[in-house]
Amino acid sequence: MSRIYEIHRYRGDEFQYVVARTNKHSEDYVKADVEKMNALLSPEMRAEGIRYVFALGTVDGMNKKTGERTKKKEKQQQQEDAQVQLSPTT
Repeated sequence: MSRIYEIHRYRGDEFQYVVARTNKHSEDYVKADVEKMNALLSPEMRAEGIRYVFALGTVDGMNKKTGERTKKKEKQQQQEDAQVQLSPTT
């Protein structure tokens, strides 16, 4: 199974969101990015407890996210189609 590397954003001990996800770069490359991102944080952000953390993801997690986006796009397309059908024609 292919490894997926992620960068997570935390505020204190609370997970906020996945910043990045890749299977195209090495673990060392992603860890170096995490270090750079943490070094770029402003003093105010650090005071709030914001930090970036390296994490291992799964292929299932990556597919799930893609699936969620696909479903959202399909629903949006259906809504747009319904609006087009309801529009009066002249």
